[in-house]
Parts: sequence; C-alpha cells; structure tokens
Amino acid sequence: MENNNVIEWGEIVNTHGVRGELKVMPFVEFKKLSKQVKSLDIGKKSYNITAVREHKGMILLTLEGIDTMDKAEALRGKVLTTARDAVDLGEGHYFYSDIYGFEVYDERTEQVIGVLDRIESYPGSDVYVIRTEGGKEILIPMVEAFDRGVDLEEECVYVETIEGMVEEDED
Repeated sequence: MENNNVIEWGEIVNTHGVRGELKVMPFVEFKKLSKQVKSLDIGKKSYNITAVREHKGMILLTLEGIDTMDKAEALRGKVLTTARDAVDLGEGHYFYSDIYGFEVYDERTEQVIGVLDRIESYPGSDVYVIRTEGGKEILIPMVEAFDRGVDLEEECVYVETIEGMVEEDED
C-alpha cells in the first residue's frame, strides 16, 4: 500500500443477490474491524455500512444507496478504503499492509528467505506470499505450525518452514 493514511479493506469481486449486496475479498479482518467503522470509501465517494456478514471466506457487504444489482455491479473491481485513524488497533497490533516489505526470516534454515510481498486470504487460513531475491514466490500458511511472529521494530516476519517449502531444499 502506498498511502499509509488509508486502509484498504478489500476488493469488490462480485455482487450477491438482487438487492445490491457486494461480495468482497477482504484484505483485513473485515468483520471485526467494521464494528469501529461506520462508512467506507470507494474512490472519492463515501458510503455508510448497513450490514456486514461472512460467507465462504468472503465478506458480504451492504452499503447505503447501493440497493440494486446494477448499482452493485458498477462497483465490481473497486477497492474499499477508509482513513487509517478511523480504526484503533491497540498496542502491538497491525494491519497486514503495515508489514508488507518486511524481511522474512526462516528459523529452520536460519536465513532470510525473501520479502513479504502480500498476504492472501483463503478459507483455511491467511497465507504469507514471500518474494525471493530471484523473484519467485513462496507461500507459507499463517498458522501456528509455521508462523513465529512479527517484530515491528526490526521489520521482520519470522517463520519456520518444513523441508521442501523453500528452494534451497529442492537442490
């Protein structure tokens, strides 16, 4: 994310039903954080949130004024944003976008394996997408078995891979 004053909540990927409900691929813990935020922006226009629910790993969102499938369809591909200061995460918590670009250190191989490019959400878990120096991607589930934490001050994500997860194991 280029603007640290803005939070990207998710991308509108489709419509749901005929009453203007939006299907959103979340970039953050959308349902939990939406309790603090009453409106979201699409471009320069702000919309009040009237309903939020989870559905098959996605978020179904209803925005005030978007009450038909045609109005919802016109928003497909748009990103939902809000001002960062609209949300208080509390001490030691962060948005995924805060850690993009951090080095990723593998405790098993005892070396930096790449840089955190992004985090993708899947039904089973969120996944770190790590870009290696050679430009390859390594996918590591953000589950207890692999995730060893984030050091915000050191700008480092710690993981512990298993054999075969990183290229060095394949030689």
